[in-house]
Amino acid sequence: MARFPSSLQKNKGPETGQTNIEVPPPPKESLWSGNFVRIWIFNLAACTWSFMLNAPFPFYVLHLGGTELLVGIAAGGFAIASLVMRPVAGWLLDNKSRSRLLILGTLALFLLSLLLLLVPVLGVAIILRIISGAVFAGTTTASTTNACDSIPQSRFGEGIGFLGLGNTLATALGPALGLAIIAAMSFRSLFAASILILILAVLTVPGFSFKKITPAVSSAVRPKNMLASLFNADALPASVVMLFASVPFGGVAIFIALYGEIYHLGSGAIFFLLLAVGTGSTRLFSGRIADKKGEQPMLVAGYGSFLLALALLILEGSTCYYLSGLFFGIGFGASIPALQSMSMRIVPLEKRGSATGTFHCAYDVSNGLGGLIAGFLVTYWGYRPMFAVLSVFIIISILVYVFWAAKSPSAFKVNREKLARQRENNNSPCEN
Repeated sequence: MARFPSSLQKNKGPETGQTNIEVPPPPKESLWSGNFVRIWIFNLAACTWSFMLNAPFPFYVLHLGGTELLVGIAAGGFAIASLVMRPVAGWLLDNKSRSRLLILGTLALFLLSLLLLLVPVLGVAIILRIISGAVFAGTTTASTTNACDSIPQSRFGEGIGFLGLGNTLATALGPALGLAIIAAMSFRSLFAASILILILAVLTVPGFSFKKITPAVSSAVRPKNMLASLFNADALPASVVMLFASVPFGGVAIFIALYGEIYHLGSGAIFFLLLAVGTGSTRLFSGRIADKKGEQPMLVAGYGSFLLALALLILEGSTCYYLSGLFFGIGFGASIPALQSMSMRIVPLEKRGSATGTFHCAYDVSNGLGGLIAGFLVTYWGYRPMFAVLSVFIIISILVYVFWAAKSPSAFKVNREKLARQRENNNSPCEN
């Protein structure tokens, strides 16, 4: 008589006497493939390039004779250019090629850094800053989409969390490196160093296996109206929630180093370092929790941390200044992976480019709005009233999630209930 392996159990149903075999679960899929490692390093280098220029840019504008209001306008222009580029990049990635935009975007970033190095003129710097918004948006949309292609679906939230961990490292390394370079050397040295960072990104591209976009697949998924494919409706609820939640940090990121220097509160580099510690430590487990429990518990933790961070900035003292950076990091580490996982939850594989573009568009809008609003508020009211006003956007984000996004098909609970109903229908006996 044949025996079942010990890993399989043989049971008889109480009524039918039918033999049931419990099959062990499939082995856990590998996350850290060669593809994922390469695109992770690429994304780290590209984001480090951006952050190492973002933090010193307000100082560069003032150095060239500009004002804080002009800093805010430049941030808004950067965001508008990004907003225009993200959906176009998503469409190109879904319908043309996963590789061309990544490669051409990296080369364009080289050229922009070179021009910043060679042409130290205020007007030129602002124009290049706006153009870099479009180029960086296209490049990072491509890197994120290729990363999503490399992550197993069963570990998607975890993979997004680790991808975000690279962004976290860039958040710490970029501003700290950029501010240290301009303090010890010069702005020309900063732009030269940014070129070296891009070389690291280029070195990861050879050997990367890009998803093929064939003409047959392209024609099958392209709608008659191209504009309809630029944004992904399935990713919209999570994207709008993230947009409002990230507006406060859009303003804080632009002005936090100036705020620390003007009020003698501390170093902007240390603020960003603590932000990265908070984000990185939270991202290590937030993606796994989002995979099992959904986005809601992570948003509760994230929103609480954001509000506490803004309250600390309104108070006086270096301790509050630095603790604010830590809590901003915890807020991002908890909320962003959960929302990005939500934005991809019901999106077909062939539509991930447009979904990525939609989600990143919202982030670009939040940064632009934050920079513009903060620039006007700082100019006319001052720094601390600006932080108080920005906290209102966190409340708006909570309301948007509770009354709309939490009820959408991409919400974790709604999706789980739908899948449960489908399983019940599939398992129900057929009627005679």
